[in-house]
Amino acid sequence: MIEVRNLTRVFRTYKKRPGFLGGLYGLFKRDFEEIAAAKEVSFDIAEGEFVGFLGPNGAGKTTTLKMLAGLIYPTGGSARVAGFDPTRRENAYRRIFALVLGQKNQLWWDLPAQESFLLLRHIYNLPAADYKATLDELVELLGVGPKLNVMVRELSLGERMKMELIAALLHRPRVLFLDEPTIGLDVVSQKAVRQFLRDYNRRHRVTILLTSHYMAD
Repeated sequence: MIEVRNLTRVFRTYKKRPGFLGGLYGLFKRDFEEIAAAKEVSFDIAEGEFVGFLGPNGAGKTTTLKMLAGLIYPTGGSARVAGFDPTRRENAYRRIFALVLGQKNQLWWDLPAQESFLLLRHIYNLPAADYKATLDELVELLGVGPKLNVMVRELSLGERMKMELIAALLHRPRVLFLDEPTIGLDVVSQKAVRQFLRDYNRRHRVTILLTSHYMAD
């Protein structure tokens, strides 16, 4: 399902010299440094596998996920997900994967989560019956029924993450990229998210790549 070969991303950063004179110097001549956020990453993941991508902060986990999602271009190497080249950003590819960033929100802050779900239904052009069946299943698995009409800003961090997962899975993606989905959650919420992902993976054989620096994940 996922084939990655020598995937590399190098960022070029400006090195400013200290002080006023250093800033003045930078107006005429700039020194740059190249930093490899991900260097020659290679792996294969079969359909239906649930893989943990473990490493400390700054190890390149998020950068790799963003390259697989087509958000940033690799400096070198190649990747294919379900036969697609992520760098081409084809519409057909965007319909078969979902990306959840633990520190970013895709839900509208000032609306109930259910309103965001309805908008996503129209974005993905989901039939009403399919949308309702999927939403009912996800809401039951995550136990968030009473919270659907609560403003997202008023939800706890754990509740928001559950809603983010529902939003990501409404269109039944074949591949799910999760970037630190348990970050900042309490122990009970972490356990609930892990259990949901295990159950969902078994039910639907969705391929999951989860990044974390928590050993429990």
